Amino acid sequence: MRKRYYAALAGLVVAAAGIGVPAAAASGQQAENERQACQRAFDRAVWEDMDSYNKRDEARYRAIIHRNMVTVGRKGNLIIGYEANVEPVVDVQFKLPYEWSMPWTVTHTVVEDCKMGFALLDAYYKAPSQNVDRHYTISLTLVREHGKWQVIKDTVTDVLP
Repeated sequence: MRKRYYAALAGLVVAAAGIGVPAAAASGQQAENERQACQRAFDRAVWEDMDSYNKRDEARYRAIIHRNMVTVGRKGNLIIGYEANVEPVVDVQFKLPYEWSMPWTVTHTVVEDCKMGFALLDAYYKAPSQNVDRHYTISLTLVREHGKWQVIKDTVTDVLP
């Protein structure tokens, strides 16, 4: 009797272990898939911010900026709030009478719990007709609310030659 009990118990343990391991692996794979999807969405939002700026696309640019955005400008000036950050860009920068661009490369990103993320960019502000070629480091902080990533903080720093 005791042998049958132990054999049955051993069978239950093996069966439970067999079921538990694939479930744990599946759960781990699902978590990794979710992490990767979150990272891709974050990367896309960083791209959207920079691409909409470069293409002077007001609607796209307005959509990616958070209502509580803060900017620390390259001269240390602090700009707080949506309108204070967006209006000068769309009313002045987007309407300059000469061509300019800001080519950029993402050098580092960190995404935390799919709620906030940070991107470090190496960028240049170029306006050839104005003889301007400024090198910047840009740090963007984004938050994810209601499933949407938006830029909440932008810091621009001159890179000195």
